[in-house]
Amino acid sequence: MNGQYIANFLDEKYELYENAVKKIRGELSLGNSYDHACDTLTDLDQEMKDFVKEDFLKILIAEEYFGGALDIADMALLLGLPYDRIKSSMHSLLQDMVNETNMQNLAITHTTQ
Repeated sequence: MNGQYIANFLDEKYELYENAVKKIRGELSLGNSYDHACDTLTDLDQEMKDFVKEDFLKILIAEEYFGGALDIADMALLLGLPYDRIKSSMHSLLQDMVNETNMQNLAITHTTQ
């Protein structure tokens, strides 16, 4: 595969992701539950839909919980999700952040040696 094909593929996936996020945000602004909002993503294949559903929940947690606006219990009520699901996604987000930090530290160590 040439680099241009890969770049175009990634651009298409990014655009699908961004459109899906906009759609979920729109559904949430109408007062729909998180799962209902995600169920409206009928134009995505199941793998992409699952990725968006998991990833965007982490984004909401970062925005609303770590941003200081809502606690986990309020997020669960607002999104219509079980408390444990929010808590689990929050732990997954934190693990992602640790992994990213570790990768950055490895890259810095590698380039300074």
